[in-house]
Amino acid sequence: EQLAVMLYRYAGSPATEGSLTGFADASSVSAWAQDAMEWAVAEGILTGKNGSALDPQGTASRAEVATMLMRFTQSEKN
Repeated sequence: EQLAVMLYRYAGSPATEGSLTGFADASSVSAWAQDAMEWAVAEGILTGKNGSALDPQGTASRAEVATMLMRFTQSEKN
């Protein structure tokens, strides 16, 4: 969730109508990261682990960070 917040703020904290309801651990997202996580899911930057978990309190691997950064740069071009 911390990386999602950094990218969200870098993008200018855009409004989003995303939802986290499809994820089993959506209630684990911190209140201060809610908007950013919804935005990251709506933009396709986060897709979840195994498709049903966000793991917002977990540690991101290098591969996960690289994937999020790649998706972020691609979404910025559109």
